[in-house]
Formats: sequence, C-alpha cells, structure tokens
Amino acid sequence: MKFILTIFFLLSFTLTPAFAQEDAWSYTSDDLHPGEEVHLKTQEMDEILHSRDGVEDNDPLETINRGIFWFNGILDLIIIEPLSLMYKEILPEFLRERVGYVLRNLSEPIVFVNNVLQGESDDAGDTLGRFLINSTLGIGGIFDVTTDWGIPYKREDFGLTLASWGFKSGPYLVLPILGPSNLRDTVGRVGDYAFDPVNWWAYLSDHPLYSNVRTAVQILDAKADNIELVQELEKNSVDYYATIRTWYDERRKDLMIKQKSERKALDTPRPDDDD
Repeated sequence: MKFILTIFFLLSFTLTPAFAQEDAWSYTSDDLHPGEEVHLKTQEMDEILHSRDGVEDNDPLETINRGIFWFNGILDLIIIEPLSLMYKEILPEFLRERVGYVLRNLSEPIVFVNNVLQGESDDAGDTLGRFLINSTLGIGGIFDVTTDWGIPYKREDFGLTLASWGFKSGPYLVLPILGPSNLRDTVGRVGDYAFDPVNWWAYLSDHPLYSNVRTAVQILDAKADNIELVQELEKNSVDYYATIRTWYDERRKDLMIKQKSERKALDTPRPDDDD
C-alpha cells in the first residue's frame, strides 16, 4: 500500500489535477461522462483507426514518443488498470457518477478563468453560476442542479485558450503518465495548474495530501470509465500508437470549435443522459 501511495504522490507532481479525468484517458469528440460507458459506432471507429493525412507529419519526435508511450502502457498495466478495476468493482455506478460530478465541479474555476481569457462573457457567467449553485444547492457538486436548469457544463482549458489566441499546436508529444499532448496543450496544462485555486490552497496551507488524494481519485475514476473503450481501440488497431495520436488530434480540434452556431458541440450532457 505504501508503494502505491508513493506512486500516486509522484504522479501528482506531473498530472494537472483539474483535467486529469478528461484528458488522461478521454480522447473522443463527445466528452466521456462520469459513470457512463460509451461504445464507439462503426463509423467512429473507422475514422479513428485510419489516421488522417498530415497527423503523422506533426510528430518529429516519434521515436522518443513511442518509447514514452510504451512506458505509460507498462505503468498502466501493472498499477493503474488493476486499481481502476478494483475501484469500479467496489463503487456502484451511482456513487461513481457522484464522484465524477464533484471532480467536474472542482474544475469550474479553471473553466471560468479560461472563459474570461477567451472573452466569452456569457460562458463565464454560466460557469460562475454553475459553480456557485452546484456547490451550494448541489451539496459540493454531488448533484448537477444547473444542468436541469438548462446550463450545461462547457469544457475549456488553457490549451484551448491559446488556440483561440492563434497559437499553433506545435509538435505532437507523449508525456510521461499524461499521455497524448502537443506543445501548446502541454503549456496549457501548466497554466491550468496555476489557475486552480485548490492547488493554491493546498500549497499555502501546507495541505498537499488533499491534492494528491484528489489526483489519485481522478486517475482511477477516468480510467474506470474508459477501460472497455481503450481496450476496444487497442484490440482493433494495427498501430495503437498511431490510433491514439489521431484520436487526440481529432478531439482537440473538435473542442476548438468556437462558432456560436456550433457552440453546442462543447456542451457536456448529464452523465445519465443517453449517448
């Protein structure tokens, strides 16, 4: 047990807590929701398995990336996946949904900052309202009251903010533990970590254990929600590395859609809604 806690403690220094749940294991264009298993349709699977032209051209560090990708796979196999399966077995789906809601509510301040930085005042107001209402009436985010009121969660991060400012993605990267990324999104992770008030509170009050436990729960919750989906992709991939590279590229481009007429593409339904 001491060894496992040490691993998660080390992970907490490299894993951006606020978005571990969605970025560490989720790469589809429709945010995977806490407690819900998602199965890809045949057309979606074909699009992911067949790499688009140009994606591989943005991977000048492929040899190094593949080495890190292999390391991440070993770590996942011997530590993260077994613990995630245990987590999924012990906690019923309803409780895992509540955990997902709480983790998502804790990310709202970061979303709010990015709304402001992108000049999206309406979204900033919605995000602030969601956080205040769900933190009070929703009992710390256990219940997503605002979605019932027609104010859905909208995913934002500093990587998307940099994209809205005109920054190019830069070369594709595979980060230790974190997995798929690119230069812009890697810088974005650092920004999101700095924006997170929980990290500031943990640092200033000398309570790092809170952030470490939260990070561990995010890793387990995200992995538990996506085990079957990731296994399906790996089984059907001729080149699993290239598949994940394409999947990540497609997801990030989908999330960068900013036109008001298409803004709904960024909305995240309730976890118990139909896919």
